[in-house]
Order: sequence, then C-alpha cells, then structure tokens
Amino acid sequence: MTTWLPRVAGLDGPVYRAIVDQLADAIRRGTLKAGDRLPTHRLMADLLGINVSTVTRAYREAERRRLIGGEVGRGTFVLGGAAEARLFAFADRPQDSLIDLSTNTPPKLVGDDGLAKAVAALLEEGELERFADYPTPGDLHLHRLAAESWLVQHGVNCVAERIVLCAGAQHAMEAALAAAGATVVGCESLCWPGLKAIARSRGLRLHALPIDRDGILPDALERAALQGLKCLVCMPTLHNPTARTWSIERREAIVAVARRHDLMLIEEDVYGALMPNSPTSLASLAPERVCHVSGLSKTVAPGLRLGYLVLPPALHGRQEALEHHTHWYVSPLGAEIARRWIVGGAAKGRLMRQRRELAARWKLTQAALADYELEGATVSPHLWLPLARGRDPQRVAEVARREGVAVVPSETFAAATHAEPAGIRVSLGAASSRSRLQEALNRLAPVLQRSALLR
Repeated sequence: MTTWLPRVAGLDGPVYRAIVDQLADAIRRGTLKAGDRLPTHRLMADLLGINVSTVTRAYREAERRRLIGGEVGRGTFVLGGAAEARLFAFADRPQDSLIDLSTNTPPKLVGDDGLAKAVAALLEEGELERFADYPTPGDLHLHRLAAESWLVQHGVNCVAERIVLCAGAQHAMEAALAAAGATVVGCESLCWPGLKAIARSRGLRLHALPIDRDGILPDALERAALQGLKCLVCMPTLHNPTARTWSIERREAIVAVARRHDLMLIEEDVYGALMPNSPTSLASLAPERVCHVSGLSKTVAPGLRLGYLVLPPALHGRQEALEHHTHWYVSPLGAEIARRWIVGGAAKGRLMRQRRELAARWKLTQAALADYELEGATVSPHLWLPLARGRDPQRVAEVARREGVAVVPSETFAAATHAEPAGIRVSLGAASSRSRLQEALNRLAPVLQRSALLR
C-alpha cells in the first residue's frame, strides 16, 4: 500500500475536492503510479483526522474522473498512469459544477443529420449489412481514393497507393513510429499528450527540442542530429498545445536540416484542414522523407475514428506489413461513411461549419479575455495563455478547477522535466454551447487576474 497522503490542513474549499486534486497532481508528477493501492476509506480518514464520509466522497469523485478504481476484496487502486489520462475524464460532459475546457474536441454541430442520412442511404441501397463483414480490397481502394481527394484538397501532395488507413490519427502516429524504427524521437518541448502515451507504451525516448513562435529551433535540431537523432515528430500547423503555426521559412529550415542529416520527419496534421491558406505542408516540401499523419476526428466528427498515414517512398517496403496490421482496426462502416461524406461534400460542409463555429467562439473569447495575451488562430479549437514568469501553471489550473473550469497546464504537455514555454491550454470546442463557454470564461477571467497573467 502506498504511503502517500494528501494535505488537508489549512485548505480553502471542500476537503473532498482538495483530496481529489492532490491525488490527480500526485499521479501527474509520478508520485503515484498505476497499480498503487490506496488506504481504505476508514484508514485514510483516521490518518487525516477527518470523517469517513469525506474520504468516501473524495474516492467517488476520483473514480468518476477515472483516476482510481475499486476491486472487491482487494482495495482501491490508481488507474491514471499519466496526466494526459485526465484529459478524457469527463464521461458525463458537460457538468453543472465543472465546465470542461480541457478536452480538445471539435464543437458539437447542432441540428446536423449527416450521419442519419448516410445510414438511411445504406439501408435504402441494401448495403448496410455488407459493412458488418470484413472490407474487400475494392473497398479499401475506394477509401484510399477518398483519402487522397481529402488530403489533396488541403494541400498535401500524395497518391492513394502511399496511404495507409488507420483507426484514427493516434493509431496512424503509432504506425508511423513503427515504420520509422527509431528508439529516440525528437519532438517539440511541449507536445500533444497522445505522443507521450505512445512513447511510453512502445518504450521510446522523447528528445525535447526548444520552440519559439515559429516552431522548433533549427539550430537545436541540428545539434540533436549531430548527436545521432534520426527521427523528428512535429505539429507545424495549429500546434497542440500552443496553437502556433510554423512560418514557411521555419518549415524550409527544418527540412534543410533533415536533408543534411538524413532525418525522417513525421508530420502530425490533425488540425491542418481547419486552417485556410496554411503554409505548405512538410509532406509537400520534402515528400521523400516525411510521414504525414492526419484524420477526420478533429475536423469533421470525433466519432469518425479514421486516420490517414501517407508514407514516403523510402518506407515503401514496410507498407504491406503496416497495412496488414492496421486495416483490421478500421471499422468498415465508419470508413464507408467517411468515404461518402468526402465524395458527396458532407465532410467539407461539416469542416466549414466547424470553422464558422470556432471563429464565433474565438470572437467571444477575445471579448471575455480582452486583457490577456491569447495565442492561436480564429479557426483553432484551442488557445494558449502564456503564463507570466514565476507563476505555476499547475497551480493556476487547480484554482480554475475550484472555480468550476477545467483547463490544462503546460506540465501535462512537457516532453522533458521542465515545461517550457509555461502556460495554460484552453479548449474552445469542449463546451457544449457558446453560452456554456461564456459562463466558463466568466469564471476563468478572475482566476487569471489573480494569477497575474496580465500583459
């Protein structure tokens, strides 16, 4: 049993909530690890000198956030092995007491009946039952052609024969890393949590590279390459979490370093379609050495778990093995709905609606947080609030949570021990409506003011 105990003396606010927040923080920092057994309700209450009912309430809330789980006869165990697990802990989102601005999901499209129409069309055509079976080679070819059409529309030069279908972009990233074969992977100093999860599960070591407003610093990549780095994962467009987009000059400089040192580049581009007139993709600048990863979940519909991996010619020999492995994870029905939406224009229509809704939410946010520096673009599903020097992002996030708003501190995204740049990510699409977003921002603004985030 773990010896960890929360601190309850001299706290403001409900004790049970403080226990849960400290539990989450201990998991984030690695003090508590997945599988650690917590004291029983009564023992925890005795050790802290509080009522058993308070501990019971805290454990229930921690279970609801999927931080811990109980097993009859064995006890209560830590489930969350990393901070990123917290980003998906809102099964009953939205909540009255806590508004989620932490999960990076597209806003819900109210009144959209595209899914119902697609399923009705399959029923009318007598095709629906066919997609309860394995896909045929012909089906897969049609899905690749649709993927090619979608990617080319959004500035990625590719051909269907180089596209591997995957069960979402996270799956596509894992397939790309498997194809690259590197054990040490370069990445931005702050990277999307899914990459950290993949690295941990595959035993990869992340090499954090410093970033500025234009992206990864070329000199830092040069030094890493001279030390033996052979693979770089990066997100040049609407980077998660900072929402920054690399300039074309920075993209060209990174490509130049990659060519000098024969680096494999893996371009994570799940938000790229949201960005009109985005700078040229790395896959188009250096098609001979870029694995391009994208999908439809962040731009069209979260439930469409379909990812696209475009492989460079250098990895052609590994494509067949990847396809044999990845195709079994792709839902035939989901892939067919995606294909029909792309070919029929529904996917583009949903993308346009996402852009308009996000632009409206950005305008609302700019008005509510007019005194603060907001980084990002009007089509980004998330924004970045840089934190003033000397301020603790984790502390700001904890205070915001007590005020009823869930945001994510930079530590969650840190690829190294120190999280630089320091700040807070705010996800605009997670709120169920603009009015809920407004309410969340009204709660968040005083927290920011007390945290000295003023420009």
